[in-house]
Amino acid sequence: MPQAPQRWTTERIPAPEQFAFWRDVVWEAFVPVSPVRATDDGPFRGSVTARSIGRIGLSRIVSDAQTVHRTEAQVQRNPGDVFFLNLPLTRATRATQDGRSAELARGDFTIVDSTRPFDLGFAEPFEQLSFTIPHAALAPLLVDPVGATARPVRGDRGLGAVASSALRAAATVPMALDSAAATTLGDHLVGLVALALGGVAAAVRSPSSGGPRLTAGTLLELARDEVERSLDDAELTPADVADRVGISTRYLHRLFSDDGLSFGRWLLARRLERGAEALADPAREHWSVTTIAIEHGFADPSYFARAFRTRFGVTPRQWRAAALSPRG
Repeated sequence: MPQAPQRWTTERIPAPEQFAFWRDVVWEAFVPVSPVRATDDGPFRGSVTARSIGRIGLSRIVSDAQTVHRTEAQVQRNPGDVFFLNLPLTRATRATQDGRSAELARGDFTIVDSTRPFDLGFAEPFEQLSFTIPHAALAPLLVDPVGATARPVRGDRGLGAVASSALRAAATVPMALDSAAATTLGDHLVGLVALALGGVAAAVRSPSSGGPRLTAGTLLELARDEVERSLDDAELTPADVADRVGISTRYLHRLFSDDGLSFGRWLLARRLERGAEALADPAREHWSVTTIAIEHGFADPSYFARAFRTRFGVTPRQWRAAALSPRG
């Protein structure tokens, strides 16, 4: 049965005792660290809601401004053997470890390793998701686990967008997941994080590594997501997509062909479908057919017109006329 989430909050603690209580909360929910508040006195707002998704932990943190330090002495006392993945939901935050500092905007993320000192900075009141990922789950998927810490992963582009979106969505999943579903979801999230951190090659080549292995279906989904974000790029190649996903071009073609449609045909179909949507959009009625073709990845508008007629049985202009004509 799924476990109920744990929640700690300073709401009902007397103001003079709130920050001391907060230090205890952070130690209990995560690992020994030393929070330092941004102001010297007054009330302190802070709450942590924590639950698990399979073998990873998920916490939502809402708190006033502070810095958090993990010292060498605290590491020696309790190494933890976990990575913390921090994903801000509000304003920018900072994570520093191993001589690097990651400045994070809303939706970005980074990891820090509990077995070495680190610092976290929150200059303003903040809300963030924090995922606790065991070393045994993530480290085998990373080419360089030490080099992966405190490196910002952008949440608005490329593979970082895929992982960030999935991590945020996971925070909304109801607690009613059974154990098997939760484990599968948790391992899927770890695989996406590894992919965004550049570790997918290890996951694909080393099925016996002991960590979660990205399935062909997941890789195909990631490849399609990359294509969707680049449909307007007329110079997009299979090699570009394969490189972003972290697989060989040959394997990329195999993923698509095994699903029943070649990479090229799937790309063409999606561009034509998006073009058809644009032609039928009243807000783009003033766009020429040539402009719509170019905006949807067709360097040659005449090829767009021929391919469109083959796919839909009418010319782009006929499609637009039918879609935008008044209906009585």
